[in-house]
Amino acid sequence: MCASEVRADGASMPANRSSFGNDYTTFLLLLLGAIAIMVMYVEAMAIPSLPWVMEDFGLGQEDYALGSWIVTVYLVVAAVAIAIFGKLGDIYGKKKMLLIALSIYSVAVTVTGFSRDLSDSIYLMIFFRAVQGIGMSSFPLAFAIIRDEFPNDKMAVAQGVISAMFGVGNAFGLVVGGYVTEHWGWEWTYHTVVPFSVFATVVVAFKVRESTVRLKAKVDILGGVLLGFTLVTFLVGATEARNRGWTDSLIVALLAASAVGLLSFALWQMRAKSPLIRPSLMKIRDIALTNTIGFMVGFAMFTASLTITAIASYSFGLGPLRIGMLNLPMSVLMFILGPTAGLAVKKFGPKWPTTFGMTLAVAGFIALDLNHATELDIVLGIVIMGSGIVCAMVGMINIIVISTPKEETGIATGVNIIVRTCGAVVGPAVATVLISEQALPDGGSYSTIFRIGAGLLATGAFLTLFFSNTKAIPEE
Repeated sequence: MCASEVRADGASMPANRSSFGNDYTTFLLLLLGAIAIMVMYVEAMAIPSLPWVMEDFGLGQEDYALGSWIVTVYLVVAAVAIAIFGKLGDIYGKKKMLLIALSIYSVAVTVTGFSRDLSDSIYLMIFFRAVQGIGMSSFPLAFAIIRDEFPNDKMAVAQGVISAMFGVGNAFGLVVGGYVTEHWGWEWTYHTVVPFSVFATVVVAFKVRESTVRLKAKVDILGGVLLGFTLVTFLVGATEARNRGWTDSLIVALLAASAVGLLSFALWQMRAKSPLIRPSLMKIRDIALTNTIGFMVGFAMFTASLTITAIASYSFGLGPLRIGMLNLPMSVLMFILGPTAGLAVKKFGPKWPTTFGMTLAVAGFIALDLNHATELDIVLGIVIMGSGIVCAMVGMINIIVISTPKEETGIATGVNIIVRTCGAVVGPAVATVLISEQALPDGGSYSTIFRIGAGLLATGAFLTLFFSNTKAIPEE
C-alpha cells in the first residue's frame, strides 16, 4: 500500500491505492476500458446507420439536416455533461458521479432502441439521444479514478490503456455494429449494448470503491449555466453551418452569442469563490498547450473519419460493414500502442511520445493525400495516422494529469475532452462543404482535406516542443 496522502487543505488521509497488477486495479482497468468500448460502440454506428433511421421515420434526403441531429445533439449534451460531471466528481466523488452517469445512460440507450415503436416522430429519438450524451462524462471520470487509484509510476500505462479504448471501441462499433445494422436493423445497435450497460452500472455500484480525494468547493451553478450556453450555441452553430453556410444570419448570431457567453463565463470564473474551472489552472503552460493541440487533434481526426467514410461510400461503393473492416487494422494497432505509449511516457516523460505521435499522424495524412485511390491506400494511411494519434493522446492525457492538482483531475481532463469535442464538430463541418465540392468536375477536395489535417497537426507537433517534460514522481 502507498503511504498516506495529503489533500490540498493540508489534512492527511489514508491512501487506498496499491500496486498495479493486483486484483482490484486490474479489475478496475478492465471495467473502465470496457465502459469506454461500450460507449464508443454505440456512437461509431450513429452516422453510418443514419440513412436507415431516417427511412424508418419517413424522412428523405431533403430532411438530412433534421436527421443529423441524432448525432449532433449527443455531442452537444456530452460537451456540457463532461464539464459538469467532471467537476461534481471532484467535489462529491468520482464513483458516485460515474454511477449516476451510467444509470442515466442505461435508461437512455434502452429507450432509444424503441424510439420508432414509441412514436412516429424523430424528435423523440433526438430527445433520447440527447439524454444519452450524458454517458460521455464517464471518460473524464475514468481518467480521474485512475489518477486516484494507481501509483504514479504505473499511471501512464493505465491511462494509455483507457485512451486506446477510444479507437478500439470505434472500430469495434463499425465492424460489429455494421453487421448488426445490415442484418438486424439499426435498433439492435442499441438493444445489444443494453445488457452490458446495465451490468457495468451494477458492477460500479457494488465493486468500485469511492475515492477519498475530494475538492472542498461549492457547485458553481452560474458557471455551469454560462458554460452550457457557450458550448450549446457554438456546437449548434458549427453543426448547422454544414447546411446553412457560415455566413447565414442564424449561424452568425449563434456564434456571436457563443462568443458573448465565453466572455461572460471567463469574467465570472475570475470572480466566483468556487469557480467551475479555476482560471489559474488553465493558465498553466502545459495545460493550455495540451488543450490547444487537443482541438487540432479532434478537428483532424474526425475530419479524416468523415472523409474516409465518404471515399469508401462514394468512390468504392462500400457498406457500413466493409467501412468498419477498413478501420479494423488501425484498432488492433491502437490496442497495442496505447499501453506501449504509456510505457514510453513512464520512461521518457510525456513530451516526446506526444511529439512523436503528432509527427506520425502528420505522415499518415500526407500518405492519405498522396494515395487514396484504393482500399489498401486508405488502410495504410489510417493505420499510420491512427497510430500517431493514440500515442499523442496518451501523452497529452498524462500531461494534463501530471500538471493538475489531484483534487481537480476530473474537471481538467473534462475540459480537454470538451476542447477535442469542439474540434470534432468544427472539422466535419468544414469537411462537409469540401466533400460536396468533390462531385464537381476536377474535384480534388479529398486531397485538400487531408492537406488541411496535415498542416494543422504539423502545427500541433511544433507546439509540443514547448512542453516541459515533467514525469510523475514515483510514490514511496
